Amino acid sequence: MGSMYERFYRDISSALRRIPRAGRALNLLDKGLVCLIAGGYAFELCHMLLGGDGRWMRFALVPAAGLAICTAIRAALNAPRPYELFDIEPLIEKKTAGKSLPSRHVFSAAVIACAIAWVDPSWGAAAWGATVAVAAARVLGGVHFIRDVAAALALALVVSAVGFRLI
Repeated sequence: MGSMYERFYRDISSALRRIPRAGRALNLLDKGLVCLIAGGYAFELCHMLLGGDGRWMRFALVPAAGLAICTAIRAALNAPRPYELFDIEPLIEKKTAGKSLPSRHVFSAAVIACAIAWVDPSWGAAAWGATVAVAAARVLGGVHFIRDVAAALALALVVSAVGFRLI
């Protein structure tokens, strides 16, 4: 019969499971978007450094400090992943046990999107679009619960609000 989560996951992933190579495509999308966001961040940081933009240090430190906070929280919580708790076959290749909450992929993408939006709102909007796609892919791929990506998004917003607005 299965749990409610198992049914939910089968429902949201069933369309992709019917398409040959959809799992591979989802893996590529997940990794590709994360690399694209990180690449955009590195490009903007270099642009700021070379252009003498004095905001470069905050642009670099807020995401770095946030990543340290996110990593510490997920290590302390050590929450299991969906495929550890339920009889599901994730579409995204992952072997990690625990460390599901919050999603570090989604946190990183979101805090970088906030950093980019702080410098250039139009590019920030594009980075946020990619971040939402990463969050959806992590849930659809079966490696995170919705709560994991929601917590990552909330944490990124708090870290960014403090780092880019209040300090």
